[in-house]
Amino acid sequence: MPARDTLAVEVTLVRTAAGQAAKADQAKALESLRRSIDSLSDAALDAFGEMPWFRGLPARTKSWIKIVVMNELKVMAEDIAEPRSPALRGIFSDAPRGALQQLSLGQVVELIRLTVETVLTAVDDVMGEPSAALVRGDLERYGREAAFAAASVYARVAQHRARDGDQRQKLLVDALLEGDEREIADRADGVFPLGVPVRVAGAVPPVDATEAMLRAMHRIMETHGAPACAARRGPAVLLIAPAAMGEIRDNVPAALDEMVRPAAPGDPALIDNLVVSNPVESIVAARPAATAVLFGLRAVAGQRTLGRVVGVDDLLPERVLCGDRQAARQLVAEYYDPLLAAGRGLVETVDALLAHDGSPDAAARSLPVHVNTLRYRLEKVISLTGRDPRRGRDAFVLRMAFILARTGAAISPSPSPSPSPSLSPSPSWPAAGLGPGVQ
Repeated sequence: MPARDTLAVEVTLVRTAAGQAAKADQAKALESLRRSIDSLSDAALDAFGEMPWFRGLPARTKSWIKIVVMNELKVMAEDIAEPRSPALRGIFSDAPRGALQQLSLGQVVELIRLTVETVLTAVDDVMGEPSAALVRGDLERYGREAAFAAASVYARVAQHRARDGDQRQKLLVDALLEGDEREIADRADGVFPLGVPVRVAGAVPPVDATEAMLRAMHRIMETHGAPACAARRGPAVLLIAPAAMGEIRDNVPAALDEMVRPAAPGDPALIDNLVVSNPVESIVAARPAATAVLFGLRAVAGQRTLGRVVGVDDLLPERVLCGDRQAARQLVAEYYDPLLAAGRGLVETVDALLAHDGSPDAAARSLPVHVNTLRYRLEKVISLTGRDPRRGRDAFVLRMAFILARTGAAISPSPSPSPSPSLSPSPSWPAAGLGPGVQ
């Protein structure tokens, strides 16, 4: 064999032997690391105790973190033995989601960093210098990659949290329309504060725009620093928001106004109409408000002169026509009962004005009274009801209230025991409109 070939063979043998020796040393170092996991995890936990936020954690969370640290060290040893991205899925696989949600991403990264630093510091004590030198560089690589992997884990946790939040808001809205006060209070726990005056708002977004509308509602509420609960109810979306936000009271309609305004001239608005309830004392008492909003979403299709943001009281006659007995009772209580109780011919005065198209002279002759007497009574009617029977819209409201009172329709049973109107089109309404019957 030529001398050159003999030398090449010898070099190959030497390199092979060196590689085998290096692998043996690496295996010995890793085995030493595995045997030291208990002592290294104790050292890491001692280091965690120096962080103020860690000392304030519940005992159960601290116990969970100890388990995580031990898992991390085991995974660390495996990832060093066979270079690959840290398998954080294995670290967090046994962690209860509630405990994981108590820690921010920054805190988890800090725990990983401290664990790696603790191992780097203690590695000389738990294993000999040759073994320590072999794993030191791999440990530094692991620490860098683990931080990136933790970010991915927390992104998935955030997604789960968002889905859980959406589901809890949906359950709260369902309870508001179908449950009792106790169920509403239970569902509101952790979702919306109790004892805060609220308004309920509703709208029907275009097809496939429900998620965009929900995001817009939450964004607007976050801008005002206000809690919110928003969820889909059939084709509609209902929002529960504080009646007072910031320094301005009862400004939910103003806050949501941007949803009914085009983003730019010529662009369509996100929604056509927004129906808003009156303030109520708390979410537990908000069922009538939510029901009124749902009926109002159907009723607003029949009223084109009230603007894009409409209060439920502005739609009382239309809500009655849609089957809302709550609106019928309110019409009678606000526009007929006060006139009947006041006496002095106020009910007869309104009847005469409605019968003569709002003409005071013709109404006065029909009673008969002097026209000045009729004008005096008319001022009393306006003072008690806020409605002037000489005006078209006010005359319609008063006429509806008088008919309901005299026919007893306001106290007749509701068409259905359910307080929740369905928003599916009914035969008497065009498919393009919003036609809720009563479930």
